Amino acid sequence: MTNALGGLLLFFASHTSMAEALSVSQKNTHCVIKICHHKDCVKRGGGEPLLNTFRDLLPGGSNCVPFVTIESSGCLSQCGKGPNVFAVGCDGREKLYFGVEDPTTASAVLEVATGQEYPINLLVAATSIAEAVHAKSDSKKESILSSLISLSKGDSTLLNSFAYARALFLRADARLGMTPPNIEGAIEDATLATKLAPTERKAWRVLANAEEASGNVQGAIDALREWASVDVSFSLKAKKEIERLLTLL
Repeated sequence: MTNALGGLLLFFASHTSMAEALSVSQKNTHCVIKICHHKDCVKRGGGEPLLNTFRDLLPGGSNCVPFVTIESSGCLSQCGKGPNVFAVGCDGREKLYFGVEDPTTASAVLEVATGQEYPINLLVAATSIAEAVHAKSDSKKESILSSLISLSKGDSTLLNSFAYARALFLRADARLGMTPPNIEGAIEDATLATKLAPTERKAWRVLANAEEASGNVQGAIDALREWASVDVSFSLKAKKEIERLLTLL
């Protein structure tokens, strides 16, 4: 038995039985997964990175599955055991999970909470994206994401997932950081990512950076305006950035 598989089996044994969870009839029509964003959990890999991992595992992306919501949470009072995840399952049960730190364990939590199995190709995608996020160089990140994007061709589940959109704008960001930067490729990736995930603020941010790098100031301004429209907390910063760019026209 591999260490990874052994760890996953121990994880289930310490929380709940997979067979038991899947046998319970679904009494509720909604499942909520809350990811702790407290600093202690964030240091262990929780917070937004883990929230995005859960989103990567859902067909169609975050909140596109009608009965599943992935959202952030305040401290769950188990700081020494994080990253922590609180789930309100579709069977009505509430469960606090400890040490949810990789796509495999996140997928297990999701399946237990919803009582459904999810496509293995989304787990593969989430794992590749997590590897790319932790890559030490932009060229390595670009290579990992390029392999994933190539494998996605012809796979309707992947092509319509948040994971695919995230792979695109992460690759766009990596391409901008490479020496020399692949600006044209970054614009292509980021533009497609904004079409697939129009409410994803990071896709617009990367597109704005790519357009500015290409010399298309108006394109960068347009992307910043879209970013501000989907992320109201960015409004003031967007105004300053747009004012800066206007001086370049």
